[in-house]
Amino acid sequence: MGPVTEDRAAWVEAGGDAARLDVLSRGGRVGVFTNGDARILAAIHPDRRDTGTVGDWVGDDSVLRAAERWLAEQGCTAAEGPALLAPWFPSRVNLGPYEQPPLLFEPTERPERWAAAGYEAIDRYVSIVAQHDLQIKAGMDRALKLGTRGWRLVPVETAPVSAVTPEAFDRVAPIVHDLATRAYADVPGYLALPLDVVADWYRPHAAQLDPRLSLLAYDPQGAPAAFVLAVRDAAQPARKWFQILALAVAPEHRHTGVATWLVAASHQAARKAGYVAGVHAQIRVSGDGVEDTTWLSGDLVRRYALYRKAW
Repeated sequence: MGPVTEDRAAWVEAGGDAARLDVLSRGGRVGVFTNGDARILAAIHPDRRDTGTVGDWVGDDSVLRAAERWLAEQGCTAAEGPALLAPWFPSRVNLGPYEQPPLLFEPTERPERWAAAGYEAIDRYVSIVAQHDLQIKAGMDRALKLGTRGWRLVPVETAPVSAVTPEAFDRVAPIVHDLATRAYADVPGYLALPLDVVADWYRPHAAQLDPRLSLLAYDPQGAPAAFVLAVRDAAQPARKWFQILALAVAPEHRHTGVATWLVAASHQAARKAGYVAGVHAQIRVSGDGVEDTTWLSGDLVRRYALYRKAW
C-alpha cells in the first residue's frame, strides 16, 4: 500500500470503472483517489457546489480522508455518501434486515464504517415486497375512469421480444428523462443532469428491463404523462419476484390515479408472466416508519439510508 494518488490510471488499476468515470465527469467535477489497494470517487454537481459526494469506496479510510480534503479544497462544506454525483445514480447504505439475498441493483454496503467516519443518516428508504391482488384491485377503478377519458398505457418495447432493445431504449430514454426531471424537481436533494449522461449510464443495463412490465402512460392529448420501469429479479430468479425501480408522474397529472394504474398494470402483467410478487424498490420514507399506503403495502425487505458529514 503506497501513498494516496489522484492518478486516473492507478485508480482504474485498483478496480475503478473508467467508462462510468467518463460518464460522471460529463455531469460534474470528479476526483478519484487510490493508494494502489483502496479507491474512492468524489464528485461535485455544478448546481450544488457546497456539498459533494463520495462513493465507490473500497479498502481503507485513507482514500476517504483524501477525498474529503479534495472536496474541502473545492469549497465544499459537507459530503454525502455513499453516492455518485447526483440521485440519478446508485447511492445509500443497506441497513438490513439481511434475511433475503440481495436484489438486483440494490446497494449492499453496510453502514458501520460510514458511521465510524463521522457520517450520519439524513434520508431513509425502504423496499417492500407486494402481492399482486391488492395492487391490481387498487388500480381497477382508476383504469376504468382514466381509460374512458382517453388515457392509455403503452409498453416501452412494443416488439414481441423478451428484452428491451437498444432501439427502444433510445426511443424511450428522452421521454423517461423528461418526465423524471419534471416529476422529481421538487424532491429535496434533486439535481438535474443532461439526457446523454443519464442515458449513457443506464444503456448497458437496458436489457434487464422487462418489456412486459415497463410502461408509459399517455394523456388524452397523446402526451407522455407518467412511466413505470420494472426489472426481473435476475439476482435470485428462483423466488420469482420482479422489481419496480422507478415511477414518475408529470406534475400536472399528479393525484389523477395514473400512478396507481401503472403499478396495477405492471403487477397484472407480472402475474400473467409467472412472477409471484413485486418489490417496490428504495422508496423514500419519513424517519423509521412506513406509511400506510397501497404503494407501501407489503412485507419489508430492506431499509437503506443516505449519509452526510459536515466539516
